[in-house]
Amino acid sequence: MQEHGLLNLPVGTGVLLRGDRYRVVGSWFSYDHHGVFADGLHIFLEPVAEEYDRLRHLAPDYYRQEPDA
Repeated sequence: MQEHGLLNLPVGTGVLLRGDRYRVVGSWFSYDHHGVFADGLHIFLEPVAEEYDRLRHLAPDYYRQEPDA
């Protein structure tokens, strides 16, 4: 955070992380350095629902559906 500055992602922002697509559902800034969530900004993500997965719709050959295990 000190090196790159504070990045505030609004609710609904899409996030691409190691090929997986997520949406920001909330964020909290914590000053509770003894708590479960240490000091700093915490971003909470949910996997993108298929009908809202724009990246997959734009590039279906690249963002494939993972095979069922």
